[in-house]
Amino acid sequence: MNVLKKFMIILFLININNFHASAAEMNFAVSPVIPTNQIDQSKTYFDLKMKPGQKQILKVQIKNNTDKNIVVEAKANSAITNSNGIADYSISNPKVDNTLDIPFTNIAKVKKETKIQAKSEATVEITIEMPKQQFDGVILGGLHFSEEEDGGQAKKEDGSIQIKNKYAYVIGVLLRETDKVIKPDLKLNEIKPTQINARNVVTANLQNIEPAMLKNLSVDAKVYTEQGKKILHETKKENLRMAPNSNFDYAISWDRQAFESGTYRLEMKATDGEQTWDWTRTFTIRDNTAEKLNTTAVDVERDYSIRYLIGGSLFFLLIIFIFFLVRRSKKKD
Repeated sequence: MNVLKKFMIILFLININNFHASAAEMNFAVSPVIPTNQIDQSKTYFDLKMKPGQKQILKVQIKNNTDKNIVVEAKANSAITNSNGIADYSISNPKVDNTLDIPFTNIAKVKKETKIQAKSEATVEITIEMPKQQFDGVILGGLHFSEEEDGGQAKKEDGSIQIKNKYAYVIGVLLRETDKVIKPDLKLNEIKPTQINARNVVTANLQNIEPAMLKNLSVDAKVYTEQGKKILHETKKENLRMAPNSNFDYAISWDRQAFESGTYRLEMKATDGEQTWDWTRTFTIRDNTAEKLNTTAVDVERDYSIRYLIGGSLFFLLIIFIFFLVRRSKKKD
């Protein structure tokens, strides 16, 4: 399933290491029990209209497909936007955005562990209690189910450790109280040089400040010198999806080049097909920051020509100095 082309991560498998899995690797399956206040009964995730202060129990059926008893861990997670620019429901206790007034974790309670007998089914109940004060927009979260497996690692006969991949199901939960349409709104925050996987990048923090999903987002970021007209670096991305009231660091590749200190200009354009946002900002890369990051970068194409030129010049001057010293000494003799 291509998560970039779906409105939500509805019912998908996550490999915590590789972010995908096949059904054959799972020992259990989950399915939501769709309630009567579901907005669209054809959806296989929870998309509910509720009332202020309403308390409701959601149910998820878990089927154990194996010949052994298993323990399934359940978590209610608030939706965030991950570093790839995708709404993510798989992270427990994430750092939420400062504009998020009602995290899903504050209103959803679930039993942590459920034991399921071999070749049988069990029902997990999730209690949702809406805030008493009415709000417009949506609350987005996910119900995360994974099998308990000794911390994800096992010992072999020779005593070595074998790492086990851990897979999970996530069911999206979208909650609202009114039919008022809230449009997402983007804000550009801090721009800074940093590294991702030991590679030089500049990140621009994008923030969706409204309680609305931001879908089909395209971003084009261009970096120039402060007054320059030539594009130094450019990164384009499409089909990004941001969770309500969330932010992420949009990474602009430095194209395997070393950072050079100075002031730069960022021109950034974002659109969701209906709205467009444009920003022009300057940012500075300081000497000590550039030196530190260049030292740890793994793929920087280092330019030693200036160093060689300076070193060669100093060596040439040293030879001339020695020549004159020798000549002066001979004259004295």
